[in-house]
Amino acid sequence: MTLYDIGFHEAMRLSMTHSGTIGAETISVLKAAGRVVAQDVLAVVDSPSVDASLKDGYAVVSGDIVDASKDNPVKLMVIDSVAAGDQSGHRLCSGETIRILTGAPLPKGAQAVLIEEFTSNNGEFIYAHADAAPGRNVLEKGVDVKCGQTLVQTGETLIPQQISLMIAGGVSDVRVYKKPIIGLLATGSEVIMPGQPMTPGKVYASNVGLQQAWLTMLGFEVRVLSAVDSVDRIAESMLDLNKTCDVVLTSGGAWKGDRDLIATVIDSLGGKMVFHRLRMGPGKASGMGFLNNKPVFCLPGGPSSNMFGFVMIVLPALFKITGTDRCPHLSFEGKLEKEITGQADWTNLVQCDIVKNGPDILLCPRKLKSRLVAMATNHAIVVIPEGVEKFAAGDTVPFICLHTELFAYQV
Repeated sequence: MTLYDIGFHEAMRLSMTHSGTIGAETISVLKAAGRVVAQDVLAVVDSPSVDASLKDGYAVVSGDIVDASKDNPVKLMVIDSVAAGDQSGHRLCSGETIRILTGAPLPKGAQAVLIEEFTSNNGEFIYAHADAAPGRNVLEKGVDVKCGQTLVQTGETLIPQQISLMIAGGVSDVRVYKKPIIGLLATGSEVIMPGQPMTPGKVYASNVGLQQAWLTMLGFEVRVLSAVDSVDRIAESMLDLNKTCDVVLTSGGAWKGDRDLIATVIDSLGGKMVFHRLRMGPGKASGMGFLNNKPVFCLPGGPSSNMFGFVMIVLPALFKITGTDRCPHLSFEGKLEKEITGQADWTNLVQCDIVKNGPDILLCPRKLKSRLVAMATNHAIVVIPEGVEKFAAGDTVPFICLHTELFAYQV
């Protein structure tokens, strides 16, 4: 049974509950940054694979130089040299040393590395001017990664540092959740796609452009189609996307008018709506359904309503499908420049400009005549929750940031 006119939080709960992963795949660890791990990753080697030198210097038997100092230098015979990736064929004995470079394996019999700053060279011999206790300047085998150690757990979103860790642990491939292919359907006889010639009464499909830009930026594969206001044409395009994509997003035709056909089409194709219409503004005409066991999100055609439905309802569900419950948006706190109001029985979404004032963030609500200019320049969404009528000027409130580069570290 379809639920109508539900609250924002109930819509969020339903969309997340009905969004699940679509399987897993094995990919190269080098291409896995940003993906969600579907199976614990274990190290298959030790790193480093041997005891190795942390410094350029000389491998020594610690007991030989326990009393060495500038005033009491100890003479040692140089019998070999070894660099990273090489192996010395000699076993170090008392009275001997081996020249060693950073990263080189510690020779057999050696206990420590005396850095070269504490030595003087005399051809086949060196003089040690300091001691080096066992383990000094030695990176022990497996100190960074132990074979069999769990490096990354299921459900973690991989970051570059973890890629480095897995490679050090000998991991070349990783099991991750599949990312859904997203189908975008622009509906409306007035809608034309970018690149087509403009004629009176037409509008370019800016809603789909916004969605495609978001999804491409987030690493999703996207297909785009359009359809005029016809049950047959919309059904044809929706079935096409339903067959080739994992999730379909429609724009337009989501309300109650004569040409609002999306829910009718889903029903005619044997699908069902989970919920339709929210107590949320902008974005009240948003809904979610299923067609052939695949999610279909219905978004209104008004630019602001479309964006808010996409950002607040659709994006979190898409992230859930990729295997993570984390929110795709960054949230901060800022101080309101002036009062904002809303309906007490709705969740109200207010766009604000972000002004940084030293360490403080000022949120400036601005109503512009152009909806699209407002969307492009006001990068904060302040949520006035259901049951609250206003926030006063000077209130510190949480906000969703849609332009995270504003907070990027600057040198």
